[in-house]
Amino acid sequence: MELTAPPVFLARHERYVVGVDLGQSSDPTAIAVLHHRSGVLDTNSEFERHCNIGRKPQTPCVRTDVRHLERLPLGMSYPAVVQHVANLLIRAPLQDAELVIDETGVGRAVGDIFIDAGMKPQRISITAGTEATWAGRDRWHVAKTILISTVDAMLHTGTLRFAAALREADAMAEELKDFRRKLSDAGRATYAARTGRHDDLVLAVAIGCWWINRPPPPQPVFGHWATCLQGAT
Repeated sequence: MELTAPPVFLARHERYVVGVDLGQSSDPTAIAVLHHRSGVLDTNSEFERHCNIGRKPQTPCVRTDVRHLERLPLGMSYPAVVQHVANLLIRAPLQDAELVIDETGVGRAVGDIFIDAGMKPQRISITAGTEATWAGRDRWHVAKTILISTVDAMLHTGTLRFAAALREADAMAEELKDFRRKLSDAGRATYAARTGRHDDLVLAVAIGCWWINRPPPPQPVFGHWATCLQGAT
């Protein structure tokens, strides 16, 4: 009887995404570093893979691992927060990481400090409702429901994993427990933390997860087809 080898994940492409949930007076800033890899699962033997004679087909697979998770001290100034993120991004292997920040409660001025520091963040404003829209250039409006449901779905499929040695692993687990999923009369799911509980770590991870899985922004239309589309409206 032929034994089936345990599947081995073979990465083909990888990237790092840093999600930052900027805190306010009563909430700390949280930072999550996500390592996203896409590749294949291979159940051929090590010998077959080495000799490139595998007979079993490979299947597509993606994995997102949270490699770093931290909550900055409450009341830390925004310039200090920006410098902390800048120091993080100069470390290997994060030099080419994609930075995504939540500027919902702090406004564009804080996001501009990242620009002035030489970084190029994607800027998200968290909204109510159930939609994610591109607001032009480096800005997005994303419903909180979409952010949290993305994490929920990735956890259920096993796509999202947390490193065992994360310093904030226990706090993250507690935040996830505090989130409640409710169904409206129309059958739509909503997510919210219990009153008085923090959700900064969850949002930092959710921002990164959504960015990895986001739909592409609309492409501009030029020339003849742009004229036709304008005429059709």
